[in-house]
Amino acid sequence: MKDNALKMVLELEQKREDECARDFGQARSQLTMQERRLEGLTNYRTDYLHQANNKAQQGMGSASFGRYHAFVGKLDVGIKQQQENLKRMQTHVEDLRLRWLAQQQRRKAIEYLLAKRFKAAERIKNSQEQRTSDEFAMQGFLRRNRS
Repeated sequence: MKDNALKMVLELEQKREDECARDFGQARSQLTMQERRLEGLTNYRTDYLHQANNKAQQGMGSASFGRYHAFVGKLDVGIKQQQENLKRMQTHVEDLRLRWLAQQQRRKAIEYLLAKRFKAAERIKNSQEQRTSDEFAMQGFLRRNRS
C-alpha cells in the first residue's frame, strides 16, 4: 500500500477514533446523570421516611400510614428500576470504552506502519546520498591522482 493510501486510511481511522471518543464521552455523561438520578431518588426516599417517622411519632392514622407506606413502595420500585438502568448503562459505557481503545490501537498501528515506512525511505535516501557523495569523492581523488 502506498504512503498516500495509508495516510488516507490513517485519516479515516482517526475520524473513527474521534467518533468512538465522542460516543464514549456522551455515554459517560449519561451514566453520570443516571447516577445522580438514583442518588436523588434514594435521598428523597430517606427524607420521606424521616418525614413519615416524625409524623408517626406525633400520631398518624392508619389511612395516612397506608398512603406513606404505599408511596415508599413506589419509590422502592423506582429505585430498583433506576439501579437496573444504571447497570445497563455501565455495561454500555464499558463496551464503548473498549471500542474506543480498540480503535486507538488500529490508528496507532497505522501510524507505526507509516513511521516505519518513512524511516525506511529515509535510510534509502541517506544511503543514496552517501553513495553519491562517495562517488564524487572518488572521482575527485582519481582526478587528483591523474594530474
